[in-house]
Amino acid sequence: MLLERSEEGPSAVGGGSAGLETLGKSDRIVAYRLLRRGPATQATLVAATRLSRPTVTAALSRLAGRGLAEVSPAPDDARPTMGRRAQRYHLTAMAGHAVGVDIGRRHITVVIMDAGHQQVIRLDSKVSAEADTDPRPVLRQAADQVQVALEQAGGISSVLGVAFGLPVPLTGDGLVASGTLLPAWARLDPRQELAALLPGFAVHVENEARLGALGEYAFGWGEGKRDLTYVKLGTGIGGGMVLGGGLHRGSGGPTMEIGHITVDYQGRRCPCGNRGCLERYVGGRELLASARHDGLEIEDIPSLVSRARSGDAACRRIIHEAASMIGIAVGTLANLCGPELVVLGGSLSAAGDLLIEPLRTALEQTAFAATTSRMSIKIARLSRWASACGATALVFDQLTAQGNAHGGQAALA
Repeated sequence: MLLERSEEGPSAVGGGSAGLETLGKSDRIVAYRLLRRGPATQATLVAATRLSRPTVTAALSRLAGRGLAEVSPAPDDARPTMGRRAQRYHLTAMAGHAVGVDIGRRHITVVIMDAGHQQVIRLDSKVSAEADTDPRPVLRQAADQVQVALEQAGGISSVLGVAFGLPVPLTGDGLVASGTLLPAWARLDPRQELAALLPGFAVHVENEARLGALGEYAFGWGEGKRDLTYVKLGTGIGGGMVLGGGLHRGSGGPTMEIGHITVDYQGRRCPCGNRGCLERYVGGRELLASARHDGLEIEDIPSLVSRARSGDAACRRIIHEAASMIGIAVGTLANLCGPELVVLGGSLSAAGDLLIEPLRTALEQTAFAATTSRMSIKIARLSRWASACGATALVFDQLTAQGNAHGGQAALA
């Protein structure tokens, strides 16, 4: 139910868009397709919704009449060969806004996106407490940053939901999946904690790396694709996968925990309880420990990457060795899933070709040539904003799912 806007700030929407839930069936189908996948031409909407062209045309006209949709020229590369520029349609801010939050071990990033996939504001701050061992202050700080972002944005009449990306493996119901990996997190229900801090808002939680996949799919390299694999390389190693247009969640447990692929079954003990996990060799802490072992005073991964790009031989060697091991893990993933596109995110991805070239070499030595020859590897287009943007996409996905449940039948494509 929509709550009225007050002097204290924007209204909260608990279950649907400020206007979409009251629409007729065909209008709702078109609107939820635009909400989930962003601006689209009429031809794209006809193909995605499987509605007739006249039905889509009439729906767009009615949405525009209510102030919920607008038309704007498509990019030049979308112009038909006949010379007439195609028109793309998008929802307006009147349809609402989503707030996405990426809670990392060192940062909290907030993005506000309107229903037309236009960023309204993005905000970045350093974590003020130790996220691994004392999560509650970090969750409070994240909730406070949401309020700060909403105040700075101004003019927002409704919030469709707030989604948080968390640096822990989660089950399908939003609980921490491993009690041994991060015991302090396992003692709380993150969604419940955040909902109490943000009363009146629809709150969602998801693993930050899985949201990175969703962010790149919705706003980055995913345009025109139905599948995308994302690997986040930072303090921790994680991943996410979009299959057939939807975020892959498996049977309800954690998925794409690539950092816990075993690379040496007799290797180093991992806090998850196993041995030889990839993260124990190429996670951020391990790379910085390698730098210190070489006598280098480097505080974080961005500094390691910066020195490597400036020609520091020791830093280049550290990244090369890490990339080779990551490439072996990605090769295992390639043999299992055959991804069309792998997107590399996280702070280590800023190394660019210094990372990609040795990674691809190791990948080609591990995976079938028929698979790797068809596979692209790219650095995240959204850079460090991928997970926060993915969190806004999660809000749109949740509303689309609710629309489906009420007869919207919005397509995933």
